[in-house]
Amino acid sequence: MKSILLFLFPFAMLTADVTYVYNKDVEGRESKTTWTLDFKESDDTLHIIGESTNGKTLIVTSPDRVTKSFRYENTARKDQYSVHREGDTLIAIRDADGERIQKHFRIGDSAWVQEFDFCFKPFILSGFHDFKFSIVHPKKLSLHDMVATKQGFEPIEVHGKQYDALKVKVTLTGFKKMFWHADLWFDPQAGDLLKYMANEGPNTPLSTITLFSKQVAKSP
Repeated sequence: MKSILLFLFPFAMLTADVTYVYNKDVEGRESKTTWTLDFKESDDTLHIIGESTNGKTLIVTSPDRVTKSFRYENTARKDQYSVHREGDTLIAIRDADGERIQKHFRIGDSAWVQEFDFCFKPFILSGFHDFKFSIVHPKKLSLHDMVATKQGFEPIEVHGKQYDALKVKVTLTGFKKMFWHADLWFDPQAGDLLKYMANEGPNTPLSTITLFSKQVAKSP
């Protein structure tokens, strides 16, 4: 499984800025998030920047989408949480209601993914059937082991466009897999997330996220 992390994208794909707009629907309430992928040649990192009405996200990864740090700020409530990796340890910090909580998690050489939308791309483009990783719950700051499994191809329609999409199911591991799962559909050629469906836990509404648009910046 580690060899997934060695997947390298063509240099031209890394240096071109790409902007995605995703639409989120929760029981008829819709919102949009704009994501910009910006490769920083100065330190050889990819910055994945998300902006919505109430929040800002910054994910810093290596060129092959190995997550280095994650930060989210709720601009409406003025709280935030962040996770960054130092060697085999994840350091998670949450600032809310004037209080700070900090936790450390040792994960060895395991993969860490905090955002499904973009950091699954190496897995989607690989020949692997499943991908195990760790994730930190943003509110509880608890560590969870998860697995993404390819389910096969199926046709879907997203905002009037037809795709022969690769379906992926994400679950917790062990007995916990009975309590939560997410269904995702990806463009198998580009590795882009097309659709995501899941709730945030028991007795919470279903969230559906779909790709609204994608634009690649033209070279000067």
